[in-house]
Amino acid sequence: MTHRKESSTNSLNSRVLTKCPMTFTIEMIGGRWKTVILYELRNEPLRFGQLKKILTLTTEKMLAQQLKQLELDGLLVRDAKEIIPPHVEYYLSEKGRTLLPVLSAMAEWGLLHNPLTKECEPS
Repeated sequence: MTHRKESSTNSLNSRVLTKCPMTFTIEMIGGRWKTVILYELRNEPLRFGQLKKILTLTTEKMLAQQLKQLELDGLLVRDAKEIIPPHVEYYLSEKGRTLLPVLSAMAEWGLLHNPLTKECEPS
């Protein structure tokens, strides 16, 4: 992510707004892909390529950035397997797992209010 000046309006707002629990939560899981990534990892670890196939409309760069940010925020774990051939799996951390009721409620709300959205049904 980019570095912000300490005196910038965004930095000042961020310090004040993260004191609100709702704003803090949105800061952690907000954006186009974070919630979908977390939701897709709810049942099992996935490799980068598997996530890319699920999130067909995102670029590899965007996916890598979002995964890195979720890892830095402590919501998922990046597990580099030291096997032949080497690969990396992503899975929800304990902190990330605490979001599962929130993510499920969001998915159920989407199903209730948008009948066109069937691919991401809660399980």
